Order: sequence, then structure tokens, then C-alpha cells
Amino acid sequence: MVYRGPSPLWRVCAGVAAVALALPVTACSASEDDRTLITSVDQTVENLNPLTTFFSLNYQVNNLIYVPLIRFGAKDYSPVEGLATKWEPSNDNRVWTYTIRDDAKWSDGKDITAADAAFTYQLLMDDKALRASHSELVNNFASVKAPSADKLVIEIKKPSSQMTALDTPIVPKHVWEKVDNPSKYKNTDFPVVSSGPFIATDFAVDEFIKFDANKDFFGGAPKYDKLVFQYYKTPEAAVQALHSGDVDLVGGLNPAQFKSLKGEDNIATNKAQSRSTTSITFNVGAKAQNGDMIGDGHPALRDSVVRQAMHASINKDRLIDKVQDGYAEPGVAYIPPIFDDYFWDPGDETVKFDIEAAGKKLDKAGYKKGSDGIRTMPDSDKKLEFRLLYHSDEPSYATIAEFLKTWWEELGVAIELDSADSTKLNDQLYAGQYDVIFSGWGVDPDPTPILALYACSSLPETAKSDERDTDTFYCNKDYDKLYEKQKASTDAEERAALVAEMQRIQYVDAPQVTLYYSNVLEAYRSDRWSGFDTQPADGGMIRGQEGSWGYASATPAAGGGVGGSGPLWGGIAAVVVVVAGVGLWWWSRRRRAASADERE
Repeated sequence: MVYRGPSPLWRVCAGVAAVALALPVTACSASEDDRTLITSVDQTVENLNPLTTFFSLNYQVNNLIYVPLIRFGAKDYSPVEGLATKWEPSNDNRVWTYTIRDDAKWSDGKDITAADAAFTYQLLMDDKALRASHSELVNNFASVKAPSADKLVIEIKKPSSQMTALDTPIVPKHVWEKVDNPSKYKNTDFPVVSSGPFIATDFAVDEFIKFDANKDFFGGAPKYDKLVFQYYKTPEAAVQALHSGDVDLVGGLNPAQFKSLKGEDNIATNKAQSRSTTSITFNVGAKAQNGDMIGDGHPALRDSVVRQAMHASINKDRLIDKVQDGYAEPGVAYIPPIFDDYFWDPGDETVKFDIEAAGKKLDKAGYKKGSDGIRTMPDSDKKLEFRLLYHSDEPSYATIAEFLKTWWEELGVAIELDSADSTKLNDQLYAGQYDVIFSGWGVDPDPTPILALYACSSLPETAKSDERDTDTFYCNKDYDKLYEKQKASTDAEERAALVAEMQRIQYVDAPQVTLYYSNVLEAYRSDRWSGFDTQPADGGMIRGQEGSWGYASATPAAGGGVGGSGPLWGGIAAVVVVVAGVGLWWWSRRRRAASADERE
């Protein structure tokens, strides 16, 4: 990516990278005195408030500048020391005492103490807007106290498995106690007072986020000076910048781009299992906790038989082959296999692709085909005509949507395709104005946050409530009972069994269908950088971690230029054009294939 230096040249280079792929480019350069790691991002953030985080880029920023009480380790996501060096429960698991490290300071030089942690959690408990975002944790808190600088004591209402997974960012009390409205605070008073390995120093929406290395970080200072998250609208532009030397690390590659970069001089690639899911969600009858109906979903989708039949009419292997070129694993439930403690294998219950058998189930349930081949409701002549809404800013989703339309129409379900950008799509989701919609989540090592999405408590209180924690409007009392049990369980095997049964219920009931778990595909300039710690250590990712391990461990290569200094240009422009073109061709070929003879 392009580093914003003292010269306005970066704007010219960014424009070239984004829209002029076929033209020669003058390499953008960072200061020769600064060792700068530049990474591409395709999301944007509107502020740096760590307590109102929603999108994955916000989480990445949080992990760089704030250390929680407990971190998820780089080796295998196991809990490791953060600001707390030790955590001990009482005999009844109702009172937890955390010992706060004595060698940590805020970046402005003030000591980090238990008072900062107590202040943060009390803020989440007292502020209505913040509490809504962290309710699954703090609703169980009875009290939070800091009896001394190195002791934090949290009393909880009932035992909780979450107490060894407290990864909420801890904010500096001496800064935030002066903030009038914490939920609206942008946290852009630079440099941001930080506890992590990096300090945020500048930020512009749709442009960049810049960081300085925290030379006083208790875990050891990074081995370079600056880190830049530079925004690119398309992965093609980011790939070009990688070739030109204006970016050091890219992610979010499609398979064609990844393949084209393998074996390139001075570029290393990394393929990893993902923490994310690619899913579709059915409108199962959107309603609030008080019973108010929300939106205009088709009533047939309230019947699990219809949802199950549509699930059985999806060829996940074909999607992986044609959409992901094999760089994915078939989806089951919503916890991906990277978390093997909680990944559920359905075994004999695996839903197999069989449109004919799925059709027979619908016939038996009374959903008969008419003369036009479209099924109707058992008790009326209302046709099974569903709207399928997908993200316009994700090229692969258009291809998937075409496949789904073909399979479901063979089943006897008419599909109207529609696309929208993420903002509009989320608005329609929360308003219940959809039938089937694309979804997906980044999953935490601790399963409670993802499990909570399908609990009845995630429904809005009324149809007019502003809060929307659900993406399915799903409510199942049996699921809820297990959800509460797993939250309270302190036995690892017992909890894993409860989580498995919850996933089985959801898999069978099918409020959503996980299509696949796509691989993380990354590349970096190996002539400039090495030493990236992956998470997990065996086959893990560099970017998008639950922590700052990848960025904090990066090491400038001996003798390699750093920070977008750019290689000699010779014939590089032609190479870049070819790589960008390959990415565009790959997606267009699959779009054509999805509507021609390669479809099933």
C-alpha cells in the first residue's frame, strides 16, 4: 500500500493504483529513515472507539493499541497473559481475582493499574448504549472493584465460562473519565493513549490509519518504526501495489490472485484456515421479544421443512470448486474447524445435496408444484417466490447467488435476485425486509459471542427498538436452555458437548446455512519482511488475528528496503497488469459459468 509521507505524491500513486492499472507508475516511497510496514485494507472505519466495535478492521485496530486482561495466544488461541498475569476463581466460581502486571504503562507514561480495568467494566455496566453492545458479558457482573493497584475483583451473578476469555479492550481511566458521551466518542485525539505494541497517530475515513511503534510496550517494542493501514477499494489495486513495492502485506486475495503470486520473486504467500463463515440466512419470521412482527418475510420460510429442503438443494462442493477454486472447506455449522474444540461434525446427519429428495419432502408437506413449476403454500395459492439479497461489494456473492437461483428453481422455488452495498443490506436485514440474505461472521475462540446471535435474547425488545443483535431473528427455547448452560459451565468437556448440541439444533432447524469456510489468502514482500507470527502457529493467518502477534513480530529483512521504497521498474508494470487482469478474468469466467453449462 501507499504510505502517506511528507509529499503529496502518495495521492497520485493511490489514484494510479486504483484506476490506471495499465500505466507505468512511479513508486511511492516512505522516508528512508523510517522502517514502515504498509498493509492493505478493504474496509474502512468511522472512528477508533474500542468499545463500540463491530467490523473486523476495528477489532484489528483494537488489538494493536489496547491490551485486554487476557489475550488469545498465538500458538493455539489458548488464554495467555494480557494486562493480567494471573486469574483465580473462588471456590464457588462467583468471585474472580485478577493480578495486574506491574511493568505496563500507558503510552503517555502513566502506570496501568487495576483501576483502569475496573473503570472500563463499570463504564460498560453503567452506560446504556455500551451495555447493549457488551450485554452477554456485563449483564452477569454483580460488581467490579480495584482494591489495590495490582488487584481487580469481579463478582458475577452466576458461574461463567467467559471469565478466562476477557478480551475487552481496557481503556485509560485518566482519559475516558473526561469523556461526556463514551458511546459517541471517536477516540481520535492523536496520539491515542495506548497500552499495546502500537500507538494510533492519524486516521482518515476511506484512506488510512497510521501507527507508531510503542517503544515502551511491556511485551517488547516492535522491530520497526511505523505501521500503516492503507485503504484500497479493490484487491486488484492492492496486488498491483504489492508488485510495485508500495505495499508490504496484502490479504483478502481471491484464488486467481493468490495463485499468480505463488513463486514470484520477492513475494511470499500464506494460506491459512479462516475464522470466518460464508452463510445465507432465512427470514424465519422476524419478530421482537414482545411478539411484534417485523418486516415482510415470506411465511413459507417459517417452516423448517422448506428451509431444510433449500439447504439440501445447495451443492457446497460445487460452490467451493467454482467460486473458491478449491480454497475453502464445506460449511457445517457456524463455528469453523480452526477451533477444533468446538467444531461440530454432523456425521450421519450431514445434509447431502439431493434436489429430488428435497422436492419429495416438500411434496409430502403439501408444497405442490403448479403448472409453471413453482410450488405453492399448503393452505393457499401463495407461491414460493423468495427474494435473495446479496452484497454488491463482494464479487463472489453474485456468482453464488446465480448457482442458488438455479438449484432452488429446479426445486420449485422462484428466486428474485437483488444486490445492495453492505450498509443498505444491513438496514434491510435489521428491518426484516428480506426472504434470504447473505451473511457471515468472524468467529472468536470463545464461542459465546457467536452462539448469542441465535439466542432469543438477541431479538429486539419491540419492533421499534433500535438495538439489533440478531441476524436471523431465530428463537428456540431448547437452544436457549443449552446456551445458558454452556455460559455457566466451567468444565471444558461438558461445555464442548453443550456447544455441539446447540450447533446440531441450529443445523437441523436451518435458520441459516453455512456454505463454506474460505481459506485466508495472504502475500507479503519477502525481500523486506520476515518473522510474522501466525495464529495459530501451525498453518495460521498473519492478518485478522485475535491479537497483535503478526504485526508485532514482523522483522525487517536484512538489507531489504522497507516502507514502500519500490523495486526497479523494468517490466514490472506489465506484470502488474497481467496479475490484475487475471483476478478480473477469474471472477468474470465464474459469472459466465454460473449462468451457462457449468452450472448444475
